Amino acid sequence: MKKVRDNEFNFIEMESSHFPLLKEFWENTDGIKLTIGDTESELSNYHKRNKGMSFICMNGADLIGTILCGHDGRRGFIYHLAVHKDFRNDNIAADLIEMSLYQLRAADIKRCMIMTDEINESGKSFWLKMNWRKRDDLKMFSIDL
Repeated sequence: MKKVRDNEFNFIEMESSHFPLLKEFWENTDGIKLTIGDTESELSNYHKRNKGMSFICMNGADLIGTILCGHDGRRGFIYHLAVHKDFRNDNIAADLIEMSLYQLRAADIKRCMIMTDEINESGKSFWLKMNWRKRDDLKMFSIDL
């Protein structure tokens, strides 16, 4: 992917009109695993409940970064932080994270959680490098409804 000058990175609030582009981007990004909760309908519902918390980054006309963020009134959650491999050394992920954390703080949320797949070594390494702590005291359980 051709890189436009750094000052042309454009961070914007995620909108429902972005969902088809997001899904394609996530499907082609290493470390992102889409599940039954990633349908356009599910994303739309999540987005409506958490307006203004998720962002994308554009490089000219190309989508190069995403963060899906929200909260349940008590804890924040980040899903699908993704940056195109050609832009992973441009601090885009850190900027996306800070934008979402700012919105969580504004909503008086005190803690944010991220889940990574056990085999996503680069994802686990990234979050540790960003000073997030690994929680060995918790195990995730789920059920499909």
